[in-house]
Amino acid sequence: MKIIFYIFTIFPLKFAFLMLDALFIGIPLFVLRFLPSFRVTKKNLSIAFSDLAEHELDLLAKESYKETLKSFYETLYTWSRSSKKIVQETKKINNRFLFNNPEQGSGLIIFSLHNRSIDFLLRWISSQRAHTSLYKKIKLKPIDNFVKKIRQEGNCKMVETGIGGVKTILTSLENNQMTCMASDQVPANGLGVYSTFFGHECYSFSLAPKLAKKSNKQIIMSYLSYEKDIGHIINFKKPRADIYTNNGVDVMNKEMENAILKSPTEYSWEYKKFRKLSKEPRDVYKT
Repeated sequence: MKIIFYIFTIFPLKFAFLMLDALFIGIPLFVLRFLPSFRVTKKNLSIAFSDLAEHELDLLAKESYKETLKSFYETLYTWSRSSKKIVQETKKINNRFLFNNPEQGSGLIIFSLHNRSIDFLLRWISSQRAHTSLYKKIKLKPIDNFVKKIRQEGNCKMVETGIGGVKTILTSLENNQMTCMASDQVPANGLGVYSTFFGHECYSFSLAPKLAKKSNKQIIMSYLSYEKDIGHIINFKKPRADIYTNNGVDVMNKEMENAILKSPTEYSWEYKKFRKLSKEPRDVYKT
């Protein structure tokens, strides 16, 4: 499996990105409009940036879709290289002191968002410190087994999303271990609350702030970004103190919004973020 992903990502990351940039120059918008994931991307952008004109949304969606393909390449690249290689590809770390805090032996909660490749980010984190984290199964079993094995390198432990997994993570925090989780996707019923995301109602994953409040452990946000002149950057940010209150999910969503606004095209807008609403329309993608 590793060899297959290596072949698909034979080109260095920077060169592959340049090829995608060149390719997208010649792709007309009407071709992209046939792709369901592009239509979802544009719908999400129209909600998040409702003040943009139609042609501005089209251009933003095209750039975003290109970055999504780059993040997919990053993920396959991550799966087929060693953790040492991913560390080498990481050219800058913002606010690393938040991760390497003086209380290194204390429990730590990291919530992240799908800004570029979540696997690239997780691979770097795993190379620095072991953690117990949530894992959502991949439908294809061979790939699922392969990816889970990679994510459990360095004495890391993956637990499935659900009550049992949540209990395991809480126990690990009580034992002063670390946990990481992507917190921007729509959770299963019972694992989220209704909040807002870019001013629109959104059923949001509530586990990270709930764990922070219950365990009183430090919580920080981390996400991946990329700059042509630098390369891949790991970012850490300390959220507002009221993330430990009953409004923790609102605070978390706002922190993720602020990160996305720094470079909107890097975020994975092709995911159906607003598909589970409390009132009509229950799913904005069907309207």
